[in-house]
Amino acid sequence: MVVALLITIVGSVLVCWLLPKALNSEPPYGVAVDIGVGTLVAAIWCIVIWQFLGPWLGLGGWLLFFGSILECIGFAAVMLWVLRKIKG
Repeated sequence: MVVALLITIVGSVLVCWLLPKALNSEPPYGVAVDIGVGTLVAAIWCIVIWQFLGPWLGLGGWLLFFGSILECIGFAAVMLWVLRKIKG
């Protein structure tokens, strides 16, 4: 779980930093808030998936490992969209 959490944190930082540049969008609250919120949400969601949802769904091994990482990084990107909708 520690390795998955570290990969999730690094991946979410990269996504939250590079996605606004790729989409030519301006961070409404600044780059630091984008990275902080995206990383925090991704880390919490990774723990929830690893501890509760994965075993409940019967996932294990590599599927749980890669599934939790990719889903959490994607969720960080969704949080960037939510931040932009909140700011209006």
